[in-house]
Amino acid sequence: MLESTPIVHSTAENMLATFLYRILFPFIIVLLVMVLLILQMQKVTLAKFYEKQLSFTDYLNWFSTHPANTLDVETVLLAQQPNHHGGTTKDWCPSVRSEEGFVSISYLDNKPVCCALGKGQRYVYYKESEQDITLLCGRWPRTEVVSVSKKGIRAAQSFGSTNPY
Repeated sequence: MLESTPIVHSTAENMLATFLYRILFPFIIVLLVMVLLILQMQKVTLAKFYEKQLSFTDYLNWFSTHPANTLDVETVLLAQQPNHHGGTTKDWCPSVRSEEGFVSISYLDNKPVCCALGKGQRYVYYKESEQDITLLCGRWPRTEVVSVSKKGIRAAQSFGSTNPY
């Protein structure tokens, strides 16, 4: 008569299964939810910047494309280094204003720019009015809205062309 022997799983296999199902799987789910929430908050931040109401379908479209109007921050917000070392932010960014009351300086390719950029960010969203260009720098939750007068941009560009540095 044949005796059937029960299949015994090793303790290591049980520990691995427990690790995968009880620890790793929930961690991956939480991480995915966090990424999706961050994408949604960036979308809400952009909607506020452009003064647009988001519809229900906008919220459902997780990976919707963002507005096409972006520009290279270096073309508009490159800081002007004063002739002397140091100086205030007003010396570096004379025509830039921030909604927060102060302008941040970030570095892009070792060049100072007059706004708080997100890591790896080069292009920023912008909108234009008759007198100003308003830019949204950074990524949620660290964003900064700055404005620069169109006259100030022209002055900075002519200054930059004559500045040997």
